[in-house]
Amino acid sequence: MFSERKVLLVVNPISGDVNKDVIFERVIEKTGQDGYDLRIYSTTGEHDLETIREMVTTLKPERILVAGGDGTISLVAQAAYGSDVTMGIIPAGSANGLSVDFGLSGSLEQAIEVAFGEKIMHMDAVSINGDISLHLSDLGLNALLVKNYENSETRGKLGYAREMLKTLSEHENFLAKITVDNEVIETDALIVIIANAQKYGTGVTINPAGDMADGFFELVIAKKLDFIETAKILAGNTDFNPEIMRVISVKNAVIECLDKEAHFQIDGEYKGMVTKVEAHILEKYIKVAVL
Repeated sequence: MFSERKVLLVVNPISGDVNKDVIFERVIEKTGQDGYDLRIYSTTGEHDLETIREMVTTLKPERILVAGGDGTISLVAQAAYGSDVTMGIIPAGSANGLSVDFGLSGSLEQAIEVAFGEKIMHMDAVSINGDISLHLSDLGLNALLVKNYENSETRGKLGYAREMLKTLSEHENFLAKITVDNEVIETDALIVIIANAQKYGTGVTINPAGDMADGFFELVIAKKLDFIETAKILAGNTDFNPEIMRVISVKNAVIECLDKEAHFQIDGEYKGMVTKVEAHILEKYIKVAVL
């Protein structure tokens, strides 16, 4: 049984370029008006998962609000797993890819209203090598871009564009063996995306068929950059040329890099070089307040 009207706000103080003081003020104002008992936790990078999990267990909040990027949202989802708490998202990261998928690209006031709203999604997650992905993870080109962007000193769209040019000049394809439910695919790959959602934080739709509550995730396998296939994605067309791009809905997948290690990222956080990735769906992993 939940304690009466308790809310836990988890804030990543170093994510993005959002003024966290404004978030504190707005959430304190909202919870005060509605009679909630508000508790606040700022992440430190040390034992956050265990600390938040203990707070969820002890406080039994009605809602847990997350002010941060995709990595912080995934962290809180893991900490809340197994409870009946509803998670509300307040975009405060660099890319906010998951928030873009949920349509939370408007004002702070909108995000807070949605976070306390009554419309709820029982959202799936993907377990990848023991980590949790709620949004988009990948091997190859984009993971190298994430690494380069993390290591750069320039932020914003200009910094992203600069690192994209650098990444395109550095990246090499890799040979992938992909084992899904009833098929083995061996292919040269520019990128292999493990997609629970549809869009990257830039707003580009990479997985038009994605549904975060359908019990499946998609593998998006691209062999090379191609204008026509990219245009199809942007238009929501899934009739791809199989010689260039393929999208498969699955519940389980094993991706092996046969000729070299590949760069790997989960929900916008670079994880290093890998030779093997195992992924499986976790249905109805967390309750999320949605627009």
